[in-house]
Amino acid sequence: MSLVYEKMGHIAKVGLNREKQLNALDPGILLDLHKTWDDINGDRNIRVVLLYSALPNIFCAGMDLKTAIPILTGTRKPETEAEEWIVSGWDGKGVGEAMLKISYVNKPIIAAIHGYCLTGGFEMVMGADLRVASTDALFQMREASLGIMPTGGGNIFLPRHVGTCRALEILLTAGNYDAQTMYEWGFLNRVVEKDQLMNTALELAEKIAANGPLATQGIIRFNREMRMREFSDLFIREVEIGMPIFASNDAREGVKAQKEKRKPTFPGTF
Repeated sequence: MSLVYEKMGHIAKVGLNREKQLNALDPGILLDLHKTWDDINGDRNIRVVLLYSALPNIFCAGMDLKTAIPILTGTRKPETEAEEWIVSGWDGKGVGEAMLKISYVNKPIIAAIHGYCLTGGFEMVMGADLRVASTDALFQMREASLGIMPTGGGNIFLPRHVGTCRALEILLTAGNYDAQTMYEWGFLNRVVEKDQLMNTALELAEKIAANGPLATQGIIRFNREMRMREFSDLFIREVEIGMPIFASNDAREGVKAQKEKRKPTFPGTF
């Protein structure tokens, strides 16, 4: 199972669970996430969602280099239903909804983050409403090091969360940023020891779940709609600029170098 999905009273727990692939986001897990969000949307008993990793040492390795990236860069054509779905949904619908880029889930979402939180995984937690991290969490937007431009909302969400200068540093350097730094920059609500992470996130979820569901859902609806009114055109423009870069010679070289564990030599051409 690519996801661990369970309901505890008014709380839905959604755990990323691709052990061998370090929770890398492939078409299958993205489609599973979308179906899970649909179920949560339709369950009136659920008041809060807790998104976490079921693996011990990593939250998410980002987009799956062996599946999603080759399809999006045009290296190969989609072969399965999930792969067809990821291509057709990259315009801001299916995949954007699965990754929380689009305001789709109608309940507050808390992300509990530990270990590496990379690229697409980082972008997904940007779309959560609240974020709790353990002291071992490391955040990285490594797309630029692969010759790829982020198209999952990172260019739009990150400046809003941490400010333009800090966001550009994260995006342009492709470096690692620890949990304490991200807390000080305003991205995280809490930073706790790893063994306290889930309890802290659940305590926060329980406090929210104890409040009026119409009120909490109204608060997140307003905040998300305010964000979407501000950003809707930008999401479209991010994809318009970024997708040709996904299909460029730079992107092909970056992904190839990553697989071959060498430093890329970018030609700087499409």
